[in-house]
Amino acid sequence: MLKSFILRNHCNNLTNVVRSSLVRYNSSSSSSNSNNKNESTTNIKPKTAIVMLNLGGPAKPEDVEPFLTRLFSDRDIFKLPFQKWAGKFIAKRRSPAVRKLYEAIGGGSPIRMWTERQGTAMAQQLDRLSPSTAPHKFYIGFRYADPLIDETLDAMKHDGVERAIAFTQYPHFSCTTTGSSLNNLWKSLESKGMDSDFQWSIIDRWHLHDGFIDAVASKVSAALARYKVEAGKIGDQTEPVVVFSAHSLPMRTVERGDPYPNEVAATVAAVINKLGGENAPQHMLCWQSKVGPLPWLVPKTSDTIERLAKSGRNAIVVPIAFTSDHIETLSEIDIELQHLAKENGMKLLLRSESLNDDPKLTSALADIVLQHMKSGKSIQHHNQYKLKCPGCIDETGHYCRTIRNPIVL
Repeated sequence: MLKSFILRNHCNNLTNVVRSSLVRYNSSSSSSNSNNKNESTTNIKPKTAIVMLNLGGPAKPEDVEPFLTRLFSDRDIFKLPFQKWAGKFIAKRRSPAVRKLYEAIGGGSPIRMWTERQGTAMAQQLDRLSPSTAPHKFYIGFRYADPLIDETLDAMKHDGVERAIAFTQYPHFSCTTTGSSLNNLWKSLESKGMDSDFQWSIIDRWHLHDGFIDAVASKVSAALARYKVEAGKIGDQTEPVVVFSAHSLPMRTVERGDPYPNEVAATVAAVINKLGGENAPQHMLCWQSKVGPLPWLVPKTSDTIERLAKSGRNAIVVPIAFTSDHIETLSEIDIELQHLAKENGMKLLLRSESLNDDPKLTSALADIVLQHMKSGKSIQHHNQYKLKCPGCIDETGHYCRTIRNPIVL
């Protein structure tokens, strides 16, 4: 999915809290390699491999240009003439500005650190909950950053993996995110001659899982409690508007029938129901990270914050489609939206904490995998997975909405 930081040309100073978080990330990421060392199954042949698919992010400034080159070369997102050349050209032009953004948040993305922590906790719980499928080992397969899926597949083959679950870390399905990652996985298997090396099943969406909904609702509740304290300090009795913010999509993608907007809205509805339904705080769903001149989903989160500020309201922003901190939370919300809110007179803007390695999330991840393994005939994938978008313009042919060497129980 497109990322807003690609077109950013400046950034502000990050708060000390965020800086210290990223410093801790940099010190931990330098010594970790989760595809070769996994606490729960080190030196033991894993019976079940869980491949955690995600976007990834540059770990250090020199990784920015390769990251952007891979991003702009992905035809599931961009369809450009002379794509190979154009992708490299755009990445080279944008890299200096993007590096500045990462420097402002500590030098790199924390997404690998959080994925490693999530995967470790998930695998340990699965070993306890499902001894018949243990030992479980998680692998990270990023789309645009290390470890890339080719490296992941090599590690799996080295470990003697036979049964593998491709587990998207995007709760909501989109052809631009989970779809792209799965297409890339099948393509890599074919190019490496590994089509029959592993038996696969897919977890391609989990936006309504009770544990996920509960984890998000808990973060919102905590933010509401924090709001009361902070508002009390400044003598403000204004009730906040809860602004659920998800990464946007171009309207041409939405108009082809991409399920992402509907699934995000379903998550918001479930969280609101958990928070009290009709008695829940006032709320709205908005979309962030628009890039380029073409129409995208509206309302934009930034426009909404500006309008709320001018009308005398305060807000709590909830990053609803992100399971961990990364550039969209640490820079776009924590820096840019805060600046925008203050510029327009908003007295108090808070962000609910990201899920990161919260036990509620890691327990949810373990349960999602557990229920998937118990799901009988539907074990290969979600029932919606093979239903292509009505306006599908897929160019991958035999990759889109397929599954290679599916497991049969």
